[in-house]
Amino acid sequence: MIEPVRIAARHDGFALGGELFRPEGPPRACALIGSAMAVRARFYSPFARALAAEGIAALTLDYRGVGTSRPQGSLKGFTAHFHDWGEKDLAGAADFLAARFPGLPRHFVGHSAGGQLMGMIEGGGFSRALFVAAGTAYWKAYRGLPRAVMAALWWGVIPALTAANGYLPMRRFGQGDDVPLGVAREWARWGKDPRYVFAFAEPRGGLEYLRYAGPLRAVCFADDAYAPRAAMESLLDLYPKARKDLHLHAGPAGHFGFFKQPALWPEHLAFLSASL
Repeated sequence: MIEPVRIAARHDGFALGGELFRPEGPPRACALIGSAMAVRARFYSPFARALAAEGIAALTLDYRGVGTSRPQGSLKGFTAHFHDWGEKDLAGAADFLAARFPGLPRHFVGHSAGGQLMGMIEGGGFSRALFVAAGTAYWKAYRGLPRAVMAALWWGVIPALTAANGYLPMRRFGQGDDVPLGVAREWARWGKDPRYVFAFAEPRGGLEYLRYAGPLRAVCFADDAYAPRAAMESLLDLYPKARKDLHLHAGPAGHFGFFKQPALWPEHLAFLSASL
């Protein structure tokens, strides 16, 4: 059963659009799916259905400024930051699951930016975490041409496009949804800092990056130019207490293929279902 839901972000109550995928019978656990940058929640619907078939109620949501959580009209003048997506939006979604399914184990699935942001969800209470194609976007975590591309993105492309448009026009280039100005600029600033998202967390005591101690499986694809193995390992280093397990796949899958290829899912669905 699929239930459209409205979720109140933590701290400021911003209304977020999402969908709750419920099993046919009583759920054994629940899971929050954290989206990639500029990717709408509906992209994860097939995987959320697969979780529901395993008895895990799955929640997808659009971050503020994206998809069903986008304000009417242009994004120009809309205020949002990358850290808002973690400490407010994903945190509000975790609160929603805790209220809807009290006492059930709560898992986290993070694709790309979703895995980067899990550590900002204070008190998330996650039992298990699955990261897919999630690495830091610090430019020196890349090699060769991808390093040059990331450097150009942070120092040239994003500053120029956001200055000209008042937001990052990802739709224009077929790269998903447009991204609010503050999100794009904070993303670019972190991409130039070796700490990446930890540049935000460090002065705040490290947040959940330093506290999460549960199982953490990371799925990496050899043909993923956006999140190569070195970048994924750099992200995993931000979760020092987690019980980490890196799975390297040959592909072809790239950055988005995992969620389009159900044949890749069984072992990772089993990981999320373990101990239920």
